[in-house]
Amino acid sequence: MPRWEKIAILVIFLLILAIKIRYIHALPINSDEPQHLHVAWGWTQGMVQYRDYFDNHTPLFHLMMAPLVSWIGERATILFTMRIAMIPFFAASLGCIYWLGACLYSKRAGIWAAVLTGTFPVFLLKGSEFRTDVPWVTIWLATVAIGLTGRFTGRRAFATGLLFGVTFGVSMKTSLLLVSVLAALGLLLLLLPQPERKAFLSHSLGKALSLIAGLCVVPLAIAGFFASQGALSNLIYCVFTHNAVPGRGLGVQFFVHLAFFLLLLTGLVFAGKAVLRADKGHPQTIPRTLLFLTSAFFLLFLYCFWPHLTAQNFLPVVPLCALTVAAWVLRYEKAGPIVLVLIAIAQLSLATKEVSPFRKRVVRNESLVADVLRLTKPSDFVMDAKGETLFRRRPFYYVLESLTQERMRLGLIEDTIADEMVKTRTCVTLLKRLPEKSEKWVERFYLLVTMRVLVAGCYLPPEHGEVRHFEVGVAADYVVTSCDGPVAGTMDGVPCEGPVFLNPGPHTFSCKDDRLLAVFWAQAAQRGFSPLHFHPKDAHK
Repeated sequence: MPRWEKIAILVIFLLILAIKIRYIHALPINSDEPQHLHVAWGWTQGMVQYRDYFDNHTPLFHLMMAPLVSWIGERATILFTMRIAMIPFFAASLGCIYWLGACLYSKRAGIWAAVLTGTFPVFLLKGSEFRTDVPWVTIWLATVAIGLTGRFTGRRAFATGLLFGVTFGVSMKTSLLLVSVLAALGLLLLLLPQPERKAFLSHSLGKALSLIAGLCVVPLAIAGFFASQGALSNLIYCVFTHNAVPGRGLGVQFFVHLAFFLLLLTGLVFAGKAVLRADKGHPQTIPRTLLFLTSAFFLLFLYCFWPHLTAQNFLPVVPLCALTVAAWVLRYEKAGPIVLVLIAIAQLSLATKEVSPFRKRVVRNESLVADVLRLTKPSDFVMDAKGETLFRRRPFYYVLESLTQERMRLGLIEDTIADEMVKTRTCVTLLKRLPEKSEKWVERFYLLVTMRVLVAGCYLPPEHGEVRHFEVGVAADYVVTSCDGPVAGTMDGVPCEGPVFLNPGPHTFSCKDDRLLAVFWAQAAQRGFSPLHFHPKDAHK
């Protein structure tokens, strides 16, 4: 490798590191990040995932992160710290693809595969977020590396299966990887000449039981643990049933996608033959072809049949595609490295154009969490969409993500948010993602005290005479205030000068003050919050 190439690789890796560090604060917060953090926090509170609070992901990521969450404590800046914890996984993923490339092709190909992976926009951006996909990809790449970089003995087969099982424990999207691997194996067997096919089968089938045994260890351990906690049925619902919305993906569109899949599959057969011919006689021909076919099938299944396509779904296939590209481009000894440098620079440019690393610090979620921590006690419930307030229990079991919203639309989940808020005396809420029925109820019985946080209460506009009629939705201590502070008067015929407990329903307050007043949660007033900082007509915008 010439010196200029080594310098170029070093500079690109330093740029990746610098951008990753900047993205800790500059990258916009995805709604999945607080959700994962809230689930990890739940474990630190002695709660059991699925049983005591909802989540539709498998649990290993959250269990892994719980000790770190406990050590950091309830801080508004915790999400940025947890993003730092993702950097080692990102680096390990690059290390795994280097190892795979070095074993299947060359060290040079492995290094460039790591460069192309690290600069790929989706991998760089989504790999900087606090999400289960980041360690999921790392463990997947380690699984592939162990499975394809040495003689496939029984011990290696068991280790490969064990890691694959860990991958399932981190994300059920591993099911798509498993289907892709099986499809790739099936097509590879069809493409291999008969003597090579027999040799491959005779060597591999004997190790299949070891691989399956390893694969079952972690899923069975997870099932056993949650069964011991009385939460196995909850896990099955959250991870499997909830994610499979009835009727989703069927209809005319399904058959269009199926026809498209079959058409592309025909092209994949010819591409697979070309890869086999190009590497014919090389000892790594079968692993290389299997890797190519697995990547291709993953993309086919993802585009044609996956019900909810997101950018992070592409993470496990990006490094494999990067390795294939690097290996093929490097066949051109002189021009290859120059082309790869240009590709890496172009990818970095696209990523930084999409999200500039020089953006101002993201404070929106940090300020929300800080406000809620200042406003509430640890025992208080907060109604948010997906756990974005992080450190408080939610009164409603389900998170309000797209699948829950679709199930509500189909009548499979009842909107009991208002009932649960009344039952748990939830005095703090957000309006984001609430169903229409619950949103109207919140708008009626809650007032904004910050740009995003609402507390139980209502405005008392001046009326004819001294008596003002109002209604509250949640039982709690309330206080009546003006812009200048607490207002004394008579609540339901009883003199009051400070907080007074009110049950849900209609009430009256009388005083000689003719200004706009607000009756709202006393704890919010005691902690320095007031809805009178907002004009009533703008209160819920």
